[in-house]
Amino acid sequence: MGEPNSNQEQEKNEEKGEPIKKPRRLSETVFKYSDSKDMFLMALGSFGCFADGSSTPLIMLVLNKMMNKYAVHSSYTLHDINQVGHGFLKMNDALKLIYVAIAMGLGALLGLCWARTAERQTSRLHKKYLRAVLRQDASFLDKIDGTSTTYQIIASFSADSLTIQGVLSEKIPNFLMNVSTFISSKVVALYLCWKLAVVAIPALSLLIIPRIIYGKMLAEIGKKIIVSYGGAGSIEKQAFSPIRTVYSCGGENETKRSYSETLEKSLDLRIKQGHIKGYAIGSIDIAFAVWSFPAWYVSILVIEKGAIDGDVFTTGVCIIVGGL
Repeated sequence: MGEPNSNQEQEKNEEKGEPIKKPRRLSETVFKYSDSKDMFLMALGSFGCFADGSSTPLIMLVLNKMMNKYAVHSSYTLHDINQVGHGFLKMNDALKLIYVAIAMGLGALLGLCWARTAERQTSRLHKKYLRAVLRQDASFLDKIDGTSTTYQIIASFSADSLTIQGVLSEKIPNFLMNVSTFISSKVVALYLCWKLAVVAIPALSLLIIPRIIYGKMLAEIGKKIIVSYGGAGSIEKQAFSPIRTVYSCGGENETKRSYSETLEKSLDLRIKQGHIKGYAIGSIDIAFAVWSFPAWYVSILVIEKGAIDGDVFTTGVCIIVGGL
């Protein structure tokens, strides 16, 4: 979000023939209002997100070793286990799971650093925006062009600041965690059974491509909904500001009609948005189809190639988890 006179400066630059400034990149926007402490908090938060995202593949790696050990000793009798002695009973896999759980807890706590830096940057943005508004002339707050009134400035800034804080505290950490889960799952799958991973990973496109398409469609519909609600708010403002004039001239019916038509458009968009969300949720069931192919190929690897049961099972789980 820029200062209030950024649009006016852009229009002046267009009239003068000066080049228009390109929009800032996401990285520049994130680091624009941050200081050294915020950088440190974002670094800790990113590390925590990566640790939290890679926890599930690490758990599957430990469980894989446990399953292989149990499979080796599954045919042993109680007498054989006593003869084997401490080699079977002194397994430290439980401790490994505890270590992974501790790492997950620390990663979750470090991920909260993003929430802290989001509050700091949003507070700093509030102060700078307030200074920018106070530097304007008094006539700026008296204009009625739909966007420059005092109420519109406060309302739009409050909504935008909450959006910025939500992106910094929730969206970016979730993105980093999902990227970490995707990469670490594929690395663990390739480490355990690369023959299965090379064949099954391309099948994940059936999960990823529909989500990308639905995400873009939801983003476009979301923009249209915002525009539609903005039009309804403008009609409401125009009606309630000169309410006596509207009522005396008998324009309330026309106002209600135009307001209802605008809301009907937003209603249709909301219904369409709900359908797309339903399709996106339903596309998760494609995971069963993706899982069926590795299940068939696993039988070939175990019977003909001598693959270990625990390795192929854990590899399939990591591939599906990384795709979801």
